Amino acid sequence: MNSDDRKPTESTDEPVRKRIRPDPSPDNNPEETVGITQFLSNHDGFDGIIKYRYSDFLVNEISTNGSIVHLTDVSCPEFDSHKPTSLIDVPIDEETIDRMKTLSKTHDKDIISIPTDNLTKEQRTSIHHFVRSIDINLKSELINNSIQVTYQPIGKQIRRSTDQWPDKTKPYIKFVLYKENRDTMDAIQSIAACLNMNTSLFQYAGIKDKRGKTCQEVTIHKVLPIKFKNINQRLPAIKVGNFQLCETPLRLGQLQGNRFEIFVRNLSINSHEQIKICVNNLMEKGFINYFGLQRFGSRTLATQTVGKYLLRHDWSLAIDAILAYDETITHEWLRQLLNQWNKTHDIKTILDGTIPYRRSIEVDLLRGLQNNGPTNLIGALSSIPRNTRLLYLHAYQSMIWNKIVSRRLITYGNEILIGDLYIDDINNDNHVVYVTETNRNNIKLEQIVLPLPGYDIKYPLNDIHSWYRDLLNEDGINIDQMKYHVKDYSLPGNYRQFLIHPGQIEYKVVSYDNIDDDPLKSDYDRLMNNENNVIPKLNKYTGLILGFSLPKSSYATMALREILHRNESQLQTHHQQDNQSLETTDEIEDIVL
Repeated sequence: MNSDDRKPTESTDEPVRKRIRPDPSPDNNPEETVGITQFLSNHDGFDGIIKYRYSDFLVNEISTNGSIVHLTDVSCPEFDSHKPTSLIDVPIDEETIDRMKTLSKTHDKDIISIPTDNLTKEQRTSIHHFVRSIDINLKSELINNSIQVTYQPIGKQIRRSTDQWPDKTKPYIKFVLYKENRDTMDAIQSIAACLNMNTSLFQYAGIKDKRGKTCQEVTIHKVLPIKFKNINQRLPAIKVGNFQLCETPLRLGQLQGNRFEIFVRNLSINSHEQIKICVNNLMEKGFINYFGLQRFGSRTLATQTVGKYLLRHDWSLAIDAILAYDETITHEWLRQLLNQWNKTHDIKTILDGTIPYRRSIEVDLLRGLQNNGPTNLIGALSSIPRNTRLLYLHAYQSMIWNKIVSRRLITYGNEILIGDLYIDDINNDNHVVYVTETNRNNIKLEQIVLPLPGYDIKYPLNDIHSWYRDLLNEDGINIDQMKYHVKDYSLPGNYRQFLIHPGQIEYKVVSYDNIDDDPLKSDYDRLMNNENNVIPKLNKYTGLILGFSLPKSSYATMALREILHRNESQLQTHHQQDNQSLETTDEIEDIVL
C-alpha cells in the first residue's frame, strides 16, 4: 500500500480501465452467486414489475408488543407544563419580539436584553420558553438581572438543566419517523442537521427500506417535541409525529418485525385463480428465509468479498476492493476520485481538493490511509464507520448461510435430520437444541435453524457441519479460528430460521389504466386525505397488492420471490424517474434488523 511504490504510468485524464473484481456476480443470475437458487413451491408463477416507484413499497414497523407503528398525528404536543399557552402570559413587548424574529432569520451577533428586575420566576421561565418557541437556535440566559438572547446553533450550546422536564420517570421522547425514498440513517442525519444535534443522540430499532414509504419509532433523550416543530416543513420527504414520553431508549433489534404492503405492476397473467394458487402456496408453505440481494450491496463491488478478505485478515486486499474503480457508481465525483486513486495513489493531492467530494466510505478510508500510513492498515480501516465494516462481515456470513440452505434443500428437501438445530421455543430464538431420534417427530420445519458461521455457536451434528468447513476453507478461512484479537473482525455467529411463514397475508388483484397509477396509500397520504384517484376504465393493466407481516431480519423480496417464482433479477425493476423521486439508483433495502 505504499504510495511511493506505485508510480502513475499514464495520464489521469483518461479513465482507468475497470478493475476485474474478485468473485464477480454474473450479470444473468446474481442470485446464484450469493446462494439464492431454490423455491419451496413448484407453481409456474408469473412476471411483473417490482420497485417501479418507491410508492410501491409501504413498510410499517411492528413494535415488541405486537402493535403496528403508524403516523397518525404530526402535531408537537407541549409536554412541559411550565410552557406558556399564550403570548398574554409572556412579559415581552412587540418590538423585542420583532427583534428576536429578525435575529432568527439573520443569524447575526446581536444581543437582545430583557430586564427581569420586576419579574417573577414563573415569568422568567415563560420568557425562556417563548424565545425557544420562536427558534430553537435562539439561546436565552439570565445574566446580571436581564435575560440575554443570542443566536447560537443548538449543537454548540451547553445543554440547559432538565429540572423542568415534565416526567422524570420518563426521560425519553419517542416519536414516529415517516420517510419516503430515504434510508433510516440518512433521514436521521437530515433531522439532526436541522436541529444542530449529533446523530448519535437518536436511537431506533431497525433500518428500514430506502426505496419505499416507511414508518418506524425513534427515541431521543430529553428533547421536547416543540424543537421538532419545523421539521415537517423543512424536510418534504420526512415527517415526524405521534410524540410520547417513554422510560427507555430503543435498541437495535428491539422490534417484533415489519408489516409490508407491496404493489406489483403489469402482471403477465390475468387469471385470478392462478394468482390465488401462488399466494395460497406462500400461506401454506412459507418461503426460504434467504438473505436478499440488497444484503450484498448494489454496486459491482461484492460486499461479501470485502468481508471475506477482512475475515482472512488480508487488510490490503480489503482496502483495494473498497477503493477499486467501479463504472457503475452513480455519483460522477466518486468515480473521478476512485479513478484518480487507482492511477496515482496520491492521497494528498486527491484530498486537497483536486476533485470536489462529499463524505463517503471511500473518502473516510482514504483519510484513514493518510493518517495511519501504509504500516497500519487496521487503523486505516477503522476510519470507516463500525456499522459499515460489520456489514461487510455479515454479508459474507449471509452468503455462506444462503449456500448452505440451498445445498440442504437440494440434498434433503424438507426432511428434518437427526443432528439438526432447532428452536424449542419459537418466541426465544436464543434457545437452540439438537434434533434427536426421540424428539424428531415433534418438530416442525419452521423451528429448524441454521447457523451463521462464528466462534460462539453450535453447528449441526450431521454432514452439514462439514459443508460449512469446506465452504470456508475454499475462501481461506478456518472455521475454528473466527475469533480475532481485534473485536471488530471477530464473528460470534448467530442462528437463522430455515423458512418463514408470513403473518396476516392479504392480497387483491386490481386493474388500472396508467402505468404510473399509485393504488397504495401511505400513513401520510391518509393523514393528508390524499386520494390515489385510480379509477380504471379500460382495465389496461393488471396489478397485485400484497400485504403481510414478517419477523425482524426477514426480507420482503424473498417472500415476493416465492409467490412470483422469479428471481428479482429476472423481473422488470425499472425505477421511475419522475417528480416523486429524490434519487432512485439504489436497490431497495429490506429489513436487516
